[in-house]
Amino acid sequence: MPIAPVDFGKSWRLSDGRLISLRNARPDESAAIRELYISQYGDRYTLSEVMDPDKNREVLESEDWHWMLAECEGRLVASLLFGMEPIHRLGKALGGVVLPEMRGSKVMRVMLEEGLRLHLREGGPMDLVYAVVRTFISLNFHHDLAQLGFVDTGIFPNVRKVAEYETHGLKVYLAPHCKEIRRRTPLLIPQLADLYGIVRARLDLEPAQVIPWSPRPANPDRVVLSPLYEAASAGRRKFLHQTTRGQVFNFFPLHGPDLILVDSSRQVRVFLSYAAKDGHATILGLTPGPYARDVVLNSVTDYCEQLGCVYLELLVPAYEPRLQAEAYQAGFLPCGYFPAAYRGSDGLRHDYVVWSKTYIPLHFRGLRLTEDAKPFLLEFFKLYTSSLWEDLMDA
Repeated sequence: MPIAPVDFGKSWRLSDGRLISLRNARPDESAAIRELYISQYGDRYTLSEVMDPDKNREVLESEDWHWMLAECEGRLVASLLFGMEPIHRLGKALGGVVLPEMRGSKVMRVMLEEGLRLHLREGGPMDLVYAVVRTFISLNFHHDLAQLGFVDTGIFPNVRKVAEYETHGLKVYLAPHCKEIRRRTPLLIPQLADLYGIVRARLDLEPAQVIPWSPRPANPDRVVLSPLYEAASAGRRKFLHQTTRGQVFNFFPLHGPDLILVDSSRQVRVFLSYAAKDGHATILGLTPGPYARDVVLNSVTDYCEQLGCVYLELLVPAYEPRLQAEAYQAGFLPCGYFPAAYRGSDGLRHDYVVWSKTYIPLHFRGLRLTEDAKPFLLEFFKLYTSSLWEDLMDA
């Protein structure tokens, strides 16, 4: 069943009398939609749902995506997507763009409001919606998101490159019942305690249980990884990702593998999402085979550096301190806390921690942060400098 009704739509007039019409996108509009984004960002825009013709077609035809368009006087003036992970009842708002002449008219706010009302309604398809938002957009828009119910829960330093490297923020919107079905009491290593404390205060969550742990000297062992060339098609990669047993770090919503890495015995499998255009990569799951998990994870980070990655990301359960420790030992730093992200087999929604590893010096020149986002960057920078100090002491 499609997540948006065929007759979805809304019309309203701007203060100057012009009529805005909100409707579903059609599969035959892919070229016009792409042109809307290119008119604002040039060909540097990296969102594959927009820029990759095959992915664009898949999204426009999928029942798990809702592409909203706004028209004024026969022209497309705004676009917004809602994607969904059906198993986890998890939605994402992404790809928002508005023509400059419409900014200040609250067109995007209305689009978000209508999408949230539709998808988070009682009996609707989603329990929560998250958004990854550029930090330097209008402070008024951040205020609009807060008024709608979005809460800042993290920050991603230098996560994407359009003209320059950009720092984005994580915002989540929980349906009223979502906290009632959330698994409580995360088990966290000490490096996560303050990050959780920020989110806990904002969402009125319970205390976490902090598990004592101290970093060890880095493990020098590695396993040689290479691409699995037989998995050249997206369908084959998706099949292997879904059927490979024993994976860890294997939850990352609304991403599919672009690359599969294996060792010489093919007992190790690593599933990666990778955008060569801006060097952004995501670990979607791995099987360690006969090797220790930290050895494989370190080998993946080394491979990604050789591949030309500038940013690598993964999600780690908030109840698995050993996996958290392995991510930290591999050079990842926690940058966001994702409450109730995962729908477990126990019927509860589980928290996850977002971790990132950057391969370039951090760029914060020209950064504009809201007061809600600033604590996350300060916490990230505290851990960043602490990890550098630990490396120095181990030298």
